[in-house]
Amino acid sequence: MPTAFVVFFRNMNLGHPNSPTRAMLEDALRAAGASSARSFQTNGTVLIEVSDTSPREVVNRAAPRLLTVSGYDDAVFVRPLDQLAATLERDPFAGSGDEHIYRETFTFFDSDQEFGAPLPWTNDRGDVRIIEIGGGVALSVIKRIATRVGSPTAEVEARLKAPATTRTAGTVKRLVKRFTEPVTAPAHSWDERQ
Repeated sequence: MPTAFVVFFRNMNLGHPNSPTRAMLEDALRAAGASSARSFQTNGTVLIEVSDTSPREVVNRAAPRLLTVSGYDDAVFVRPLDQLAATLERDPFAGSGDEHIYRETFTFFDSDQEFGAPLPWTNDRGDVRIIEIGGGVALSVIKRIATRVGSPTAEVEARLKAPATTRTAGTVKRLVKRFTEPVTAPAHSWDERQ
């Protein structure tokens, strides 16, 4: 039975320069060994299912094709869908916000480097507060101060000296809901209504 993973492509915007189209992206992942690949939104977030191959191997095999067809060549992060669902289930952002919070975020990275500061941690501008970090994911709340919105990606990259990419908690919630809730059949089939 296939296992579901979410692939987070850094700096990808489907259909724009140096990014593939949805079809190119999904085709590259399927050709690289994913049994299915379904893009979610246009920001380089894709659900793949794999059976006999590691999801990282699928992503690594797809990279040359993505470079050839679109020029895309950046960092990619893979996380199990059930891990994201479990994180949301425990409601990690409860009690961490106030009326000034702009967004709750998930920042993905691959680094064993220690963050090097106690949590929760707030940057000098006060527009990023990292509330939890572990397993290649930093959970943050960000603020908009004047016209500037905090960047958890920039903060994580600077502290860990490694690439990262961020999605809002809303995006992760919608993704988990879409791909974990059972599909229900209509109350009546067409044949029953005739």
